Amino acid sequence: MTTALDSWLTRATRQLSRDAAARVRAEIEEHFDSSRDAALARGASSEDADRAAVTALGDATTANRQYRAVMLTRAEARVLRDAKWEGRVVCSRPWTKWVLAALPVVALVGAAVYTQMGEHAIAQVLLVGGVALGVAFVGPFLPVYTVTRGRVYRGVKWVAIIGVVAFAFGPDALKWWWLLISCLWPLIWIEWTRGSIRRKLPVSEWPKVLYL
Repeated sequence: MTTALDSWLTRATRQLSRDAAARVRAEIEEHFDSSRDAALARGASSEDADRAAVTALGDATTANRQYRAVMLTRAEARVLRDAKWEGRVVCSRPWTKWVLAALPVVALVGAAVYTQMGEHAIAQVLLVGGVALGVAFVGPFLPVYTVTRGRVYRGVKWVAIIGVVAFAFGPDALKWWWLLISCLWPLIWIEWTRGSIRRKLPVSEWPKVLYL
């Protein structure tokens, strides 16, 4: 491989996942060899054929931008890998499912009990916690395995998240906008990244977590 081609590939595959970068390299090397052979057949020297083949590939930065639009980046691959790992951990331990599913129920029951006792502050904390735990833990156990159901679930999930935040902060929510952003930003980033992954992977390759 020539130094020029190696440099082009390094720039073109920047930030791509390992598998995506490997596919790009294989395809580009094939195009490079084809263009180089054609140039040599026309009588070009080896150095001129290399330069012509690299030039025919176009701008590496532009190619990288186009690749990242349709292929998984390293960040997206990491999010997908972590989500699959979390799913395997939960599914491989039946008792974990029951514990995670029971936590929101326990919190909501506790909120009802403390409301009856007149302990409204504690009841409010348990209510907010129960809803938050439900959004976080119940999803994997629901029969959400189609694109439409996934959209409905995600809509309900974000309504619940916004409702929990609004309820927790009350009328002073806007005054604490910086805290809200810092709390919600990790969730927003993960959701944005998962949305990008959904656009790049065929539905047949979606793990359960991408529907949620």
